[in-house]
Amino acid sequence: MRSLSSRVNLLSCILFQCCSITAITAFVASSDDATDTSTVVAEHPNCRLFLAESTIPNAGLGIYSGVDLQPGEAVAEPDIVIPLHDAEWHSFADVDFFWLWRDYSWQTDQVGMQYDVVEGSAIVIGTGCMPNCNFAVLNAHEGTPDYDHAGLHRSKDVGISGFTGFYNQKMFTTREIHAGGEIFVDYGEPWFEDRTKEVGAVPYLKHFKRADKLLKKFKKLTLKYQKSDNPDFTRDLWDVVKTQAKYDTRNSNALPLTFEDMRSAQTIGSAESRHPYTIRTLEWLNEHGRCMDNIRPGNSTIKQAGRGAFATRFIPEGGLVAPGPVLHIANRTSLNLYEMGEDGSRDTNRPDGMQLLLNYCFGHHKSTVILCPYTSPSAYINHNSKSPNTKVVWAKDSTPNHNSYWLEENVTFLKSMASIGLSIDYVATRDIEPGEEVFIDYGPEWEQSWDKYVKEWTPPAGSETFVSAAIMQKDLYTPLRTETEQLPEPYPENIVFYCHYGYEPGVPEGPWEWVDEWAFLPTCPCDIISREAGEVDNDGNTAYYYTAVIWNEDELGDDTINKMEHDIPSGQNHILTDVPRWAIEIQDRLYSKDEF
Repeated sequence: MRSLSSRVNLLSCILFQCCSITAITAFVASSDDATDTSTVVAEHPNCRLFLAESTIPNAGLGIYSGVDLQPGEAVAEPDIVIPLHDAEWHSFADVDFFWLWRDYSWQTDQVGMQYDVVEGSAIVIGTGCMPNCNFAVLNAHEGTPDYDHAGLHRSKDVGISGFTGFYNQKMFTTREIHAGGEIFVDYGEPWFEDRTKEVGAVPYLKHFKRADKLLKKFKKLTLKYQKSDNPDFTRDLWDVVKTQAKYDTRNSNALPLTFEDMRSAQTIGSAESRHPYTIRTLEWLNEHGRCMDNIRPGNSTIKQAGRGAFATRFIPEGGLVAPGPVLHIANRTSLNLYEMGEDGSRDTNRPDGMQLLLNYCFGHHKSTVILCPYTSPSAYINHNSKSPNTKVVWAKDSTPNHNSYWLEENVTFLKSMASIGLSIDYVATRDIEPGEEVFIDYGPEWEQSWDKYVKEWTPPAGSETFVSAAIMQKDLYTPLRTETEQLPEPYPENIVFYCHYGYEPGVPEGPWEWVDEWAFLPTCPCDIISREAGEVDNDGNTAYYYTAVIWNEDELGDDTINKMEHDIPSGQNHILTDVPRWAIEIQDRLYSKDEF
């Protein structure tokens, strides 16, 4: 595991990046711009993606498409993904406030991070944080990110541990979305199970299917008893049904909302009858929404900065560069990391850095509070003290989910707030041309701390031989070296091969010939015993097939992870033959990436 102590100073200096903002009473004001809520923020009239109040009552903000989208299209510019690893072990036991990121994070296996940490979650800054879930109208899903650090390498580049290498995370449509339609993703039923008090009894897909069955019975009943002398029979009976279903249950909440919706639902289904309620007019969005596609990510023009934000269109002086609703963390110590003690518990006397999330938040050295914007690509905006073209201001009072009175409250108040309530705006300080990189000034304290960090930085041990598994995984044609071939030419220590296998107690060792259906089985570390050349494609690439042995319990260690339900017992050698290259996953050992 790579020590985090090498970036403690970098993480600390990031805290000063909000020197252009005042925040809550506990923060010390550093700029008159900080409280400037009178700034005129011009919105772009041809926006492709809006941030506005959700169509779901009491759900806060949502995102809307400003154009028609077909199935399979990307909803927005790609996001970054930030790991939040082993937080329960490190710091959450001390948290005495509601952890807002709990409601805005994803499971690691949903974003391809399941081989990197034992326990944790993933924060997808941008569209991964902003869509709501409406099981009746699910229309998008998250992809998986790419991984690299924009050409930087840990052996020579000081900036590599300051930003996440998980990038290009895209959200794709799963059905046609008309302009003005709200974007919804599937949170999964478990997300709602322990939040009924906060969000109510949200109906799942199975509840809408039950509602459809009820409507079929209702239709048969009305066809049988509807008479010409009682034209209101069907409507009156529906009123009775709705009256009996007035209680807040998932089944009752899946029923059509009105009599007219019920009529429609008998043809298109109960879930689809909710679709019209999820669309805003473009006129409404232009008046009440905030444009989110004025900038896009790309490799920064600043050395060691990794990626940056670039204007997608002309942004006039005073124009909105990006909106920035923020999640507050009342005490930054909740991001602390610690070394492990001899008894296996955390040793609070041996700090080991902080979670990478800190690098994407605003804070002040005289306050425990940090504020984390969760819109993208604003997370890509870099520092430039000599020629910044953007400033950060508090959002106007009319901005949804921005409560200016919070700025007069203290940290105790923030600890009691279990929802977002503050928002900032990134505003152009001069005209910004299309393709121009966007910069803000993090402030002199940040710059001084960064310079100190650069001066004192040294590459971590063994960094010269490090090769990211993500680079090797993309190469499906270079033959993988066998155990024998690795003796004189070993792979870097961080590299592990994973094979799909379904071990259960009593299963014979094999050998087992690979079948493609096994790609859905869990994975376990494996070694390559031999390979054979197969067919050659039209481009001259040779396909190779491998014989592999699955690791048993003696070979598994603290830096690898077995996804199977059971470990293979000591002494057993379970063999797979004819395994295609695409079925072998190359991964980094646990906690060996630059983010940890």
